[in-house]
Amino acid sequence: MKKIILFLIIVSCAYSCKNNKSEIDKNQSYIINGVVKDVQNGELYIQVLNTAEPKPDTIKILNGKFNYTGKSIAPELAIIVLAASDKKINGKNIVMFFNEPGSTINITIDSAAKEKFDITGSKTNDEFKQFKANNLEGIEEKEKKAFENVNPMNISNPKTMDSLMKLAQDIQQEKKDAIINYITAHKNSIVGVAYAYLLSSQESDTKFIQSAYNAANSSVQNSFYGTEIKKKIDAVSKTDIGAAAADFTTNDEDGKLIKLSDFYKGKKLVLIDFWASWCGPCRKENPNVVKAYNKFHSKGFEVLGVSLDEDKKDWKDAIKRDNLTWMQVSDLKGWESQIARLYNVTAIPTNFLIDGNGKIIATNLRGEELEIKLAQLLK
Repeated sequence: MKKIILFLIIVSCAYSCKNNKSEIDKNQSYIINGVVKDVQNGELYIQVLNTAEPKPDTIKILNGKFNYTGKSIAPELAIIVLAASDKKINGKNIVMFFNEPGSTINITIDSAAKEKFDITGSKTNDEFKQFKANNLEGIEEKEKKAFENVNPMNISNPKTMDSLMKLAQDIQQEKKDAIINYITAHKNSIVGVAYAYLLSSQESDTKFIQSAYNAANSSVQNSFYGTEIKKKIDAVSKTDIGAAAADFTTNDEDGKLIKLSDFYKGKKLVLIDFWASWCGPCRKENPNVVKAYNKFHSKGFEVLGVSLDEDKKDWKDAIKRDNLTWMQVSDLKGWESQIARLYNVTAIPTNFLIDGNGKIIATNLRGEELEIKLAQLLK
């Protein structure tokens, strides 16, 4: 981000010396003109993905129309969400598109139509639409059919949950393969790398983001999205197998400070298990961890639960209800947890198996995989 700001300062100085500031403003700005067919007055939220922590802007809808002006030095991925009447986010009315400098983008929103959004005026967005249509729509339709009526909290059979998680992983892999293939065939395009950046925020697959980065040319690698992917690669590598588990100190459920390096000392294996009381898949996975703990604890296996809860009562109630008898810690900051950031945790459940020296020897062991790995290591 600092590089982008520096670039803007340099460009502004160059143009001001020529006394031509209005031209640079025009070239860097983009305009969005919109029509909402089924809402006369309301709000939209726009979030432009051009910083590591983008903040949404609110756009007013007046008489079924809205306008927005922004500035950019390169094409940027953006998201618009149509708010419901109570101003809450309506997940069915989300559009993703690309702006670009000097463009006038026209957006028509019609919630009643099959194609809810029509967007014109951005060449990069035209490419984005083609990319989605040719590479991802079929996969996303398969995903929708598989999961639109699934509630993880209603699944009691562990094998059913394992099967669904395997299906989700397979579909996600299809998306990754399609994105890598696109970037490989369009090395100069920002579209594939920007979408890889978006996907990388949901998980920590080093192989995928490294492949996406390597497939692009140097100019795309040096873009905001390429730079952020490189940062992600560097961060994820710190939790790769063979790396030393980052040390941390935080509170257990009674407020006592627990330090990771003290905790794993003298133990053979420790599972650092990231979860939360509100996470359905985590709660469904907990019985598997309980089973492994009861089976291998006497042989030197220990678990350290790291919760991404914010409410202490919900956290402690879930510990009791799921019979989690091992050490539990949390800074009660949810996704703002410093420990989660330290381990680059962007989805839960996530776990890291470390040895008695704090070296990471396996990651994301779920279901029977955990027991199989422990049986191999604790013979």
